[in-house]
Amino acid sequence: MSTDELALLGGEPVIRQPLPHEVWPPPAGEDELAELARQRNTDISIKGNAGPVGALEEDFLRFLDGRVRHAVTFNSGTSALFAAYFALGVREGAEVIGPALTYHAALSPVFALRGDVVLADIDPATRCLDPKALEASITERTRVVTAVHQWGHPCDMDAVLDIAGRHGLRVLEDCSHAHGSRYRGRPVGTFGDAAVFSLQANKAVFAGEGGILVTDDAQVHDRATLLGHYRDRSRDAVLDAQLRAFWVTGYGLKLRMSPFNAIVARHALAAFPARKQARHRCLRHFGERLAAVPYLEPVHVADEADMGAWYGYKPLYRPGALGGVPRATLIEALRAEGMEVGAPSGPRLGTLPLYSSPDNPLFPGADKRPSTPAPGSHAEHVEQHALSLPTFTAWPDDVPLIDAYAEAFHKIARNRDALVRHAAARG
Repeated sequence: MSTDELALLGGEPVIRQPLPHEVWPPPAGEDELAELARQRNTDISIKGNAGPVGALEEDFLRFLDGRVRHAVTFNSGTSALFAAYFALGVREGAEVIGPALTYHAALSPVFALRGDVVLADIDPATRCLDPKALEASITERTRVVTAVHQWGHPCDMDAVLDIAGRHGLRVLEDCSHAHGSRYRGRPVGTFGDAAVFSLQANKAVFAGEGGILVTDDAQVHDRATLLGHYRDRSRDAVLDAQLRAFWVTGYGLKLRMSPFNAIVARHALAAFPARKQARHRCLRHFGERLAAVPYLEPVHVADEADMGAWYGYKPLYRPGALGGVPRATLIEALRAEGMEVGAPSGPRLGTLPLYSSPDNPLFPGADKRPSTPAPGSHAEHVEQHALSLPTFTAWPDDVPLIDAYAEAFHKIARNRDALVRHAAARG
C-alpha cells in the first residue's frame, strides 16, 4: 500500500489531531468568571442600561471609532434586526432588498412586520449584495436595502449608498459576521442608517446570545428602543418627547439583554484585537499554503477591505480541476484525512419555505411576495461550490494543524485519478 494513498481508500490520514479543531467560544478567564459571580450577588435584574449593559454599549461605540452616537442592546441579533426594520419604517406592503445567499435571520424579521423581501444576486468575489442586481430589483415599494457583510467581507458600500441615495432608500448593515471589518479604513456598521451586530456564541465578539443595534439617527434610536425596551430605559434614553410618552410600556415587547450576557460580551470585546490579529496571521498563512491547490478558488479579499474577525474560511471548489468529482465526495475524502470541513450551512433563501411561500405564516391568510431561486445565479454557484473550514485563531500554535490541512488538500490533488475512479464507481 502506498503511504500516499487516500485515507478514504484505505490509506493513513494526514491529520491526527482529534476533532473539533475549532473550539469556540474560548474558555472564560478567571476575571470574567469572577465578574459573573459578583453580578449574581449584586443584581440579576435588568434596570435600564445600568451596569454591564450600559458599559457594553459604551464600549461598542468606542469599538466603532466613535463614528455613531447610539447603541441599543437586545437579547439576540434577530431581535436587534427586528427593531432596526421597525425603526426604519418597514410596514405592510414595504419591500426590503437583500442578498439571495445569507443567513435567514438577516431578512426574516421583515415578515413579522408584514413587509416583503426581494432577493438580489450576490457579487461572486465578495459574496455580498451585487450593486447591479440591487438597482435592478428596486420598485416603487422598496424602502430598505440590507447590506450583509457576508462571512466578514465588507459590501461595496460606496455603490450601495450611491444607489440608496438616488432612490431615497434607507440602508441597514447586517454586521453579524463582520466584527472589526473595515471598508476603506472605516468600520462596517458606521455607513448605513442603522447597523446590527449579532453577539451569538459563534461570533468573534460573543455574549452567548445577544445583539446590538447602532445608529447615528436619533429617531431610529428612539423607535428601536421603544420596540424592545420599556420603563427605565425608555424613560431615560428616548430623546423625542412625543415618543417618550410611551416610556411605561414601550411598544409592548421585552427584548432586552441580560447583564450576564453583557459581561461575557464585554470580555470578548476586550480580547478581540489580539484574537483578530492572531486569526489574520493564521488565515493569511492558510491562504498561502492553499494557493497552489488546483481545484480551489482562494478566498478573495478586495484591496479596500479588511476582513476583521473573518467568519469561517470558505474557498470555492472547482470540480473541473478534479475530474468532476462531486463536492460531497471531496468533503468525504477530506474528512477521511482528519479534516473538519463541510459545506456552508445556509442555503439560498429562496429555497426556504418562509421565503418561497406566497403566504405569511405569522399572519394566516395574509399574502406576501414569494421568492423564486434564480437558476444560474452567482448565489447558486457559491452555494453549490463553497467549502467551510475552521477559522483558526491560535497563532502560532495552530500552524502545524494548518499545514496538515494544506497537505491534505494537496494529497487529494496528487490522488486525483484515484478519487475520480472512486466517484465513478459509486455512480
